[in-house]
Amino acid sequence: MTNGKKKRRPAGSYRAPVEASPPRRGLLDSLFSRPQGATPMPKLRTTLGRGLATVLTARPIVIAVPIVLLVEWGILLAVGFQGPFSLLSAVFGVPPISTYADVVLSSSAFAPAAGGGLGGAAGPLLGIVLFLTANAAVHAWVTTASVESLRTGGITSWSARRALHVLPVTVAVGVVNLGLLILANITQILGGGIGFLVFIGLLTAGVYLFAFAPAIAADEDRSVPATLSRAVRAARMPGANNLSLAALYAIPAFALLLAPVPGGTIGVNPSVAAWAISIALNVVQASVVATFAYRYLCVADVVPEAPERSARG
Repeated sequence: MTNGKKKRRPAGSYRAPVEASPPRRGLLDSLFSRPQGATPMPKLRTTLGRGLATVLTARPIVIAVPIVLLVEWGILLAVGFQGPFSLLSAVFGVPPISTYADVVLSSSAFAPAAGGGLGGAAGPLLGIVLFLTANAAVHAWVTTASVESLRTGGITSWSARRALHVLPVTVAVGVVNLGLLILANITQILGGGIGFLVFIGLLTAGVYLFAFAPAIAADEDRSVPATLSRAVRAARMPGANNLSLAALYAIPAFALLLAPVPGGTIGVNPSVAAWAISIALNVVQASVVATFAYRYLCVADVVPEAPERSARG
């Protein structure tokens, strides 16, 4: 993504701003219109490797992982949370995987029985808001740092400033995926087998439809609705294998979220092994965020705009 020329970075966005406001369109038309033609999206193995390499060579991201985990664990202990520590393996994850962890953490840490100072009927709801916003901030910064690294080969303070522009999009993505999780819980009335399949399907759909949105916000200047609709169109480009990537990420990530981490099932002092595993998993989670950023940058120039809304008589 870099060359021998001098690195240049516009103040507001890497990409040229939109020249004119797009015509007013119907919501369903803009969200679910399917782009036509083939896509230059690289192969899954290539993008996964590039995402991992981007994070491993980005020292700020690698350093941030254990710091963020330590801070979040300290806050959880302060409100009475005692485990399982494995829920912290998705702090740097892609929603709705990270959103699911937020729901479980808030329900455990802020419930009246937890003994925390923020207990009560409104405790879990407040916890969801706090965790969702905090993880949205983490997701926004990791995405902007990945985009800057992919564009210029380095990470500067620009990524932190640009993350403030991306934050409303990552919050919106978290809220939408929270709605998908609520819907998934309602579908459990279908029974254990079918209900679980629907639950996994909705997790995959959340990753599939909205994983590109933070990268779009980091690289372009669009409104939140326009960013979400463009993310859906980019995901549905023919031949991109984005649904396969979403399933390849969502299913194992959800399984790891439920699996007990050695030495970290319960208790206020996770073992060294639990910390090492959690840090490693979050580095992998961050690499998935970078993977989606790289995949979008590869097709950003060919993702079509939403179709114009038909004029009413």
